[in-house]
This record gives sequence, C-alpha cells and structure tokens, in this order.
Amino acid sequence: MKSDNFPLALVAATVVGIAQVLLLLYCWNFIAAYSPLPRWLISLGVTGMSLRALAFALDSIVSVALCLPAAFLLCQLRPRKLLIYLIAAVVPGFIWQYLFLFQGPASLPEVGLFIPGILSALFVLPAATFFATRMSRSAHA
Repeated sequence: MKSDNFPLALVAATVVGIAQVLLLLYCWNFIAAYSPLPRWLISLGVTGMSLRALAFALDSIVSVALCLPAAFLLCQLRPRKLLIYLIAAVVPGFIWQYLFLFQGPASLPEVGLFIPGILSALFVLPAATFFATRMSRSAHA
C-alpha cells in the first residue's frame, strides 16, 4: 500500500499502532500467566537485578517479534516518511498506557519502577521496523 495521500497514511499508521498496542497487551497477559521462564530462571539461581535484566531482555525480544507484522505494515506506507509514521504509531499507545505519569506530581517519585515499560513502549515497534526494513531490503536485493 504505497499511499500518496499523506493524511490517510498517517491515520493508517495510527490505527496500526493502536492495534499493535492492544495485541501486545492481549498477548502479554497470556505470556505472563503461562510462561515457565521466570520459574526456570529462579530454579537456576538467577535472582535480583540479574533476573530483572534477563527478563527485560527476553521480553524485549518477544515484543519485537510480536511487533514484526505491524512493522511490515508500516513499511508498506511511504518509506521516506517512516519516522513520522513511527511517531504516529507509537505516541497514542504510549500516552494511553502512561497517562497517569502526566496527571500530577504524585506519581513522579515512582517513575523509576516504570522505566522498563516506558522503554519497551517507546522502542519495541521502532526496533521491529528497523529489522523489517533490513529484511525487506535484503529480500529485494
């Protein structure tokens, strides 16, 4: 869908981003409930900050894999304006998930607890788009 209509493509990117956020939330409910990974890592003796870092890294890889279909859709829009489409896709979901951080100073002392989620919300779809563009270029070469 190489669209020459920029407003339509921008709306399409926003819809793709919102759908992607909903899909990730849906999938992560099941992954969190049924994944044996945390218990397996703890049984291997991984605890504390190393457990959190490993879980964050593995969760990021899974999230990037789950974002690949949306990334391929974004790449089908005008690739020259991909950064604008990524912003349109990421910002609505980020605001929806982290609106409470903008509502007042009461939530600011605990903002450190949300940094992994904030990083994931901001950078998972762009990372998937980076891989999608690289895969598309290598397939067309």
